[in-house]
Amino acid sequence: MVDYEISDQALEGLVTHALSGLEGVRLLEAPRSLGEVFRRTKPVKVERSPEGLSVDLVLSVDYGVAIPELAREVQRSVAEALFLATGQKVRAVNLTVAQVEYRQGGHA
Repeated sequence: MVDYEISDQALEGLVTHALSGLEGVRLLEAPRSLGEVFRRTKPVKVERSPEGLSVDLVLSVDYGVAIPELAREVQRSVAEALFLATGQKVRAVNLTVAQVEYRQGGHA
């Protein structure tokens, strides 16, 4: 039997990759204000427990995107990517939409 461990950075990379295939959503970028610096919100956080993985995401979405549908798609995509890569159950994918951003040529 082979023992191995998957680093937190690798798990975060899997989450980031899962999001890259979705339109209208991205991880919240670097802090823009002093208040954001003090909150130290990390855009991807993966926690492990005996029951499985739990993911917290802080997102920026494009103006005009239907957030409920996008949230379901993000949750499905992230859970599927983690399960396929690790074989571990994903208990939760929690989302915080911290920013709605108007982008030229974007939605609506």
